[in-house]
Amino acid sequence: MRVGQVLVGMVMLAAAAPAWADDASMAGDKAEIQLLKARLDKLERKVSDQASSGASGTSDAGAAGISLPSGIQDLAISGYVDAAYGYNFNRPDTGAPARTNRGRVFDTNPNSFTLHAAKIALEKPLSDGSPVGFRTDLMFGDDAELIHSTGLGNAVTGDNPIPFDLEQAYVSARAPIGSGVDFKVGKFVTLLGAEVIESPANWNYSRSYLFGFAIPFTHTGALASYSLGDIGSTSFGIVNGWDLADENNSFKTMLGNLTLTPIEGVTLATNLITGAERASDNQNDRTVLDLVGTWQPMDALTLMANLDFGHEGSITHGGTTPGSDTGNWNGVALYAKYNLSDTWSLAGRWETFNDQDDVRTALTGPSGGVLEGLRLYDYTLTSQWELSKHMLARLEYRHDLSNERVFFHKAALFKTAQDTVAAEFITRF
Repeated sequence: MRVGQVLVGMVMLAAAAPAWADDASMAGDKAEIQLLKARLDKLERKVSDQASSGASGTSDAGAAGISLPSGIQDLAISGYVDAAYGYNFNRPDTGAPARTNRGRVFDTNPNSFTLHAAKIALEKPLSDGSPVGFRTDLMFGDDAELIHSTGLGNAVTGDNPIPFDLEQAYVSARAPIGSGVDFKVGKFVTLLGAEVIESPANWNYSRSYLFGFAIPFTHTGALASYSLGDIGSTSFGIVNGWDLADENNSFKTMLGNLTLTPIEGVTLATNLITGAERASDNQNDRTVLDLVGTWQPMDALTLMANLDFGHEGSITHGGTTPGSDTGNWNGVALYAKYNLSDTWSLAGRWETFNDQDDVRTALTGPSGGVLEGLRLYDYTLTSQWELSKHMLARLEYRHDLSNERVFFHKAALFKTAQDTVAAEFITRF
């Protein structure tokens, strides 16, 4: 029963009072009724206001709380944790520097558990309704130390160091030119390569020679990208250089990309980077042409190819012997991935990397010195299982081969081959 109905009933009872009641008594009753009515009206309004606040999702307590700034209401949070165990059948010596999977960049620790990465990314993506955004990627673990940019502090600090890297940190904006030009300013990952830093996005556990030695990981600078609609996209950037947070000479490095999708299931990407990369040297450019193509001939099968051609003037041979010659490197990697089911896939990779002047790998043999004409091969097979929506597992076998004795074996001996197996577990969110 509503408060108002109760009030009406009380008024009616008061109106039916016996006629013999005196006027003073009736006047007193009316005054009390008016006071009660005023109190009940006030109470009814308060109850109504609280009900309205509850329906709209706000309250006095909520109004006093903390709300997100309007600029990050569309903030997206993602990340992953990557841990693995790898075994090298060569059983490299336990002492440094021989205790390593030689020629590898990310999976360097033999016969060891490795925390590769614990990463979290915060992003406010661009959209038609939100033309300003940003992204920040924070990475901890062994991979963070490997990709760390020169000039961006130290990857490892303190008495109990934890490897850390600010993988990406950039602001973004969309200019209303044509269909929209997207800009990035800050630190971002490279456009080059078929593989990426984030292990969950790759087909294999170990990285290729091409990804580890032929191209950079990150850049600091500015990048503009423009969509060409259904046929592809293009990008152009001016950056400090290869894996540099701060410029080390007076010249900038330029990079560009053209990605085309000529027919359904086929993507072709051409990437080019050129610029002076060595400290206080503005003359000798380092240039890489990077080509990536993918083809999905059927739903379960995807094929991919990556070709790299690199050149640099006035190189330092083998990382130790100065020289004025040019340095050249090239390589090709071929990939195939087949989905056996919705949760199980197999991926294979074959590649050859020709570091003909020993300027990218800087590997040495048992006699030391420069290895002219060094060529490396990689045969990899990876089985991947989607254990759940947020977790995957991989089991990989890899065979490395070289035309020179560069792989460690037992007590710092050298072999032309190296075989490893690895198990990897990744949790994504």
